[in-house]
Amino acid sequence: MCRSFVSLFIFVLVGLSHATTTNRDATMVMICDKLGLTFYTAAELTTIAKCIEPQFYKTPNNNTAILSVGKNCILSNSGNKALQAMSLYSNANNCLSPDSLDTVVTKLVPPIQTMTSTLVNKVKTTLSDCKKTNTQTADAKQETCLQKTYGVAKAAITLTYVDNTCKKVVNQHVSSAWWTCGKKYIPSVIKMDKYNCSKIVKA
Repeated sequence: MCRSFVSLFIFVLVGLSHATTTNRDATMVMICDKLGLTFYTAAELTTIAKCIEPQFYKTPNNNTAILSVGKNCILSNSGNKALQAMSLYSNANNCLSPDSLDTVVTKLVPPIQTMTSTLVNKVKTTLSDCKKTNTQTADAKQETCLQKTYGVAKAAITLTYVDNTCKKVVNQHVSSAWWTCGKKYIPSVIKMDKYNCSKIVKA
């Protein structure tokens, strides 16, 4: 569950982080304060976001590349938290046995992508249209276009949006055993009590 959350975190972070420094910083504060992320500070998220952004701008339709760069950015910018993450990963794997976090990721990412496809497609279309019509060059063009995608994503990704997605994923695609482990370890990363989906009981 933890690793699948990291994958989701990368998508949310990329979707929200495309703006000027002031807007980016404000967005990272929003992720921590309103969406309840606790594992990283807003400043740490800003550093990770800046690392991921160029790949998203270059290949917005290549989720594999974005996730790969995102995971590397998280690891290379986490300092001693990388050790905490590895410990959490190991403990969650033990909880999920005989399944594994890789099994969870493989099964959950496709339905999550389907559930969020409307927003993801809107963000990608906004970026594509800007790339075609914006006459600026290099970094200036990238920044302007990412500003526009930031506006689209920021307006849509709310606590309610994340909670509704969580409820659908848990109810439709998460087993009782997976959910037991998720409720045990996800609070180490995010304030689960902010979300109604945390109250779901799986028989």
